Amino acid sequence: MEIGSMSRVLRRTAWFACAGVVLLAGCGGSSPASLPAEANANGEGGGSGGFESGDAGTAGAGGAGGGASVDCDALSAELQAALDAAVADQRLPGAAAAVSLGACSWRGASGVADAEAEIPLRPGDLFRVGSITKTFMATLALMLRAEGRLSLDDAVSEHVEGVPGGDRISVRQILNHTSGLYDFTQSDAFWSAVLSDPERAWAPRELVEIAASQPPYFEPGEGFAYSNTNYIIAGLILEAASGEPVGELLRARILEPAGLEHTYLDGAEAALPGLVHGYGVDRGKLVDTTSAADPSAAGTAGALVSTTDDLTRFYRKVLGGELLGPAELAEMTTWVDARLGEVTGYGLGLSRRESRLGAQVGHDGGIWGFTSSSYYAIDSDASITVLVNLEVGDAGRIVDDLSDVLILP
Repeated sequence: MEIGSMSRVLRRTAWFACAGVVLLAGCGGSSPASLPAEANANGEGGGSGGFESGDAGTAGAGGAGGGASVDCDALSAELQAALDAAVADQRLPGAAAAVSLGACSWRGASGVADAEAEIPLRPGDLFRVGSITKTFMATLALMLRAEGRLSLDDAVSEHVEGVPGGDRISVRQILNHTSGLYDFTQSDAFWSAVLSDPERAWAPRELVEIAASQPPYFEPGEGFAYSNTNYIIAGLILEAASGEPVGELLRARILEPAGLEHTYLDGAEAALPGLVHGYGVDRGKLVDTTSAADPSAAGTAGALVSTTDDLTRFYRKVLGGELLGPAELAEMTTWVDARLGEVTGYGLGLSRRESRLGAQVGHDGGIWGFTSSSYYAIDSDASITVLVNLEVGDAGRIVDDLSDVLILP
């Protein structure tokens, strides 16, 4: 691939994308790309994994339909049709989705995992999930908090030295993006280094140093600015407080206990087979950006690889109180008020969004080649995860499309 083409693609992409919240600084949105028809798969070959339920295809719907009975098999076809339509409408290479509603669960895929080889996408394929990584890191921090190994009110400098203003920034402010620290992914120096050497391995401290070379957005606690630097620092805090490498901590505390067998922090442990190809768009054509940078360039801010099933299970376990106690879950779901008095909808590694299913809690992600969105609507007991292999695709919009299918008459 030509460097010029890669440069144009990556510089247009907001890596490790912001959650769908009101932001004062740090991130902006992007619109779905318009691709030529031949660059887009039509959904054939992926297909639905079908609904599963414990009641011959019929189950209670929770709050989505006022307690009405749900025909799981009928919903399966509607969800697959909605996913196929979204892939065609956004002209995506492919998308995978998982939906859980009460006792019903469905998984489906549409499009291709490899556009050049025309390999169909499967529901269980692996994707980079970008900033969804942040919820995992925040969960680990709250686990350590429950054990008394760190406090959310600790100064960052109590755990990690060399962070600008670290004696005035709390762990809480790192996790909820109110530290004011500059986002290293906005730095021209970072981009130049990535483009000149995509295989370069980055130490977390190097990324923090890039951020430290720029002035903060505001004084700690005086605003909200989504910054990937915060979660690189969060990884350093986790290692200092636990005495363990963050990849090992993640596997021992979350991945194995929660049964997330197809999830790993890329660069921190051996990769699993089955990662789909991710794409950008340059001048109307797909550009393969699967390996546009070393995973360490995202690290604990966005290097997680996972599947729709694993993410759906993870958010249900976190928000259902299986991984965190009531006190920690209350901290996680305390939403930030920005300096203008607007509720951002961001907690500790967690985002809140409104939908026709009611309030949905989870996170969005974006990284080279991929976008992702995974949310749980507690009141209706509905989980939706969407993973897309196009970095300017809109996974969150597909979550909305699938949410609409779940609104029962």
